[in-house]
Amino acid sequence: MRSFWASLFAVLLVCRSFADIVWPTPSKGFALGQPPETFLQPTAGGKPLSGAFGDVRNNGYRFHEGIDIRPERRDRRGEALDDIYAAMDGVVSCVNRVSGNSGYGRYVVLTHTDEDVAVYTLYAHLSEIDASLRRGDRVSAGARLGRMGRSAQYAIGKAQSHLHFEIGLASSMNFDKWYYASKKFKTKNRFGNYNGINLTGFDPLAFFYAARAGKVDSMAGYIKSLPTAFVVRVYTSAIPDFAKMYPNLVEGPLEGEAWDIYFTWYALPQKLRRVSGADAAKSGSGSMEIVSYNPDEIGRKCRVMVVERRGRVYATTTLIDAVKKLFP
Repeated sequence: MRSFWASLFAVLLVCRSFADIVWPTPSKGFALGQPPETFLQPTAGGKPLSGAFGDVRNNGYRFHEGIDIRPERRDRRGEALDDIYAAMDGVVSCVNRVSGNSGYGRYVVLTHTDEDVAVYTLYAHLSEIDASLRRGDRVSAGARLGRMGRSAQYAIGKAQSHLHFEIGLASSMNFDKWYYASKKFKTKNRFGNYNGINLTGFDPLAFFYAARAGKVDSMAGYIKSLPTAFVVRVYTSAIPDFAKMYPNLVEGPLEGEAWDIYFTWYALPQKLRRVSGADAAKSGSGSMEIVSYNPDEIGRKCRVMVVERRGRVYATTTLIDAVKKLFP
């Protein structure tokens, strides 16, 4: 059953017609319009916005994929007591109850299949997961998923207990093929398509602000509206897994000699467009090139996707891997 606070936050946050949105913790700061510093949990370094999304850590050299939300309540030992709620109606896609198996610790992934783009939400570092929660279960916005904590493969101090919350897209539903065959990783992939390497988030806080302001008419529209950093052209007639998963992010017909993939600076694929009449000599080669880019993205400290050499721009290994995951 949805808690009182979850119900209240749903009322405060619903500013779009296509779904309820619920703040995933009892924290009242966002709903009351307080600044992010009051409800985000900073790292042990104490910088106020180190719990935000983006290049916010290690002086900009370390990327943070989601937001970290601080607890409202603690027990006498200082452990967090906040319940964690589903942000939207969805289906349980992954439940990891073993803290040491992942850097996320105990975590849950939901897929929001009622949206025009089936984004995932991820809830990490839980101290416990609701015992009744099983993969394949349908849950409503505001349903309890577990309790906030500090579980992980590494040590998180009591003072830094938090919910790590993500919202975004998966690259492929055949991730193991890339993981084992392409990258030849030796460690076991315990989480299938919901391994964090296969997930790319966008800024959850920016999304919640946009929804509250009534600026989110659809997931597809919101994702496409994010600033495009660069466009990669891939010379293949194959249909990428990503296009099959998210048809509302595909523009134009499926026939053509190449694909143009529009990326944010942190390599979230925003949309795909089929290209006809592309360079015949490259057709079917599987090669890729940067066809356009925002010069302001050159020289970033983290998530470096493109580099400039002698007046030309090239994709880094990080970007090449991001593209290959779309075509497992």
